Amino acid sequence: MIQTRPYEFMASYTPQREWIEKRGALLWFAFFFIELGAGTFMISSIFGSMPGMLVGWLVCALLGGGFHLLFLGKPLRFWRMVFSSGWQTSWISRGLIFVILFLASGLAHMGSTLWSHSLAPLLIVTNICAFLTVIYGGFAMNYVNGIPLWNTALLPVLYVVSGLWGGAELTLGIFLNQGDMVAGISVEAAIRILLVGFVLLIPVYLISVRYTSLTGKASVKYMVLGKWRPLFWIVVVMLGMAVPLAAVINSFIIGLEASPAVFLYAAIFCGLLGDLAMRYLILRCGLYSPLVPVSG
Repeated sequence: MIQTRPYEFMASYTPQREWIEKRGALLWFAFFFIELGAGTFMISSIFGSMPGMLVGWLVCALLGGGFHLLFLGKPLRFWRMVFSSGWQTSWISRGLIFVILFLASGLAHMGSTLWSHSLAPLLIVTNICAFLTVIYGGFAMNYVNGIPLWNTALLPVLYVVSGLWGGAELTLGIFLNQGDMVAGISVEAAIRILLVGFVLLIPVYLISVRYTSLTGKASVKYMVLGKWRPLFWIVVVMLGMAVPLAAVINSFIIGLEASPAVFLYAAIFCGLLGDLAMRYLILRCGLYSPLVPVSG
């Protein structure tokens, strides 16, 4: 376990705590639910599911937005980050703008669809805002130069894939609940691609960070061999990857309609749990590079 005393700060590998400990843990949930909600809206809009779009919008607005406002400490003053010049330098401010634009345009799209008809230009704008909402968390962390585990171009890519994968899983769960197997089969095809992308990206991401710097090597070791290895290997790999992969292979062989519903729901839950755990590990295992050189 990596621990530092006050006088050792930045003299050795120093874990970041602001975004994961105490109130900082709220940002972990905020990133997850904001991206899950926006990803669900995008996938559901592609497959024409109004219930899916509504669920995605609510997850992003109530859970993601709620946790984000609580993290800021003074929720009633968040508008200052939106309307000030902070967006020019802060990805948190930009992210709030993306979320607000997505929620506003998404609500307008759902309203127009229910009361008259869907407007293609409005849906395009909404999904662009949803995509920016999904990716912004990765850019917010990537912007921190002192933490090699975050400061890599692969992190925003990983967050996009995981956000869309989670959204596809949640959309599939909604179709299964409605008994719409035809639409479910189409979504499941998208899940296969996104799941393979997620499974491939995790080792590529960790290996690239491992060979970037000594601090990156320490972060990866802390995650996969140190204190947090049970969370990585059991929750992320075994539950978050292996179970969804087993469900995908099973449905590919016997068909989605013949797959046990309990198994499918369990795979969806495990996939979301694995994504949430991986995000926790990325936040928890982010180590600052020491100001004093440390030998390997």
